[in-house]
Amino acid sequence: MRLPTLHQFFRHQLEQGFQARGLGKSEAVDYVSDVLTRFAQTRALYSLRDDEGRPLEHIVDMLTACQQAQEAGSRAAVESSIVRHIGDYTLFMTGLFRERVEARGELDYYTAHGRTAFWRSADFEINPNRRRLYRQLYQDFEPISDILDYLRRVQFPLQARSENLLAAFWRA
Repeated sequence: MRLPTLHQFFRHQLEQGFQARGLGKSEAVDYVSDVLTRFAQTRALYSLRDDEGRPLEHIVDMLTACQQAQEAGSRAAVESSIVRHIGDYTLFMTGLFRERVEARGELDYYTAHGRTAFWRSADFEINPNRRRLYRQLYQDFEPISDILDYLRRVQFPLQARSENLLAAFWRA
């Protein structure tokens, strides 16, 4: 018996969630599956680093890094990469770790910055298909975040407070 890859597993789960929410099959399913697969490795989730090599864990620090890249005259690709990471990070956190984000009173903050990041990512993008995808992620940020939250709570509930989220995914 051949097991699906992590990406295939996430894609299958997301397709069902997207259809249930009336979003249908779209490029966003593949994109979000890629985000989940990438962020399964903590170093990818915290890939942005400060000057001393410490991971940036707060949106304000990521925004500061983006502004510094812009002020330093960095290539647009650097700024674009940071902006896209902010969108991915906020979508991931508001979807899979919503309780934590809500407990800190930051859900609206994360959502606003996530939506803005995807809008800005579209502005950086020259490929019309990718630009359209980022606009869709901007427009559907909340429903996609809700799908991720639903999957985490209903499809993959954590058995114990200390249980790893990926362990819950694989248990399902």
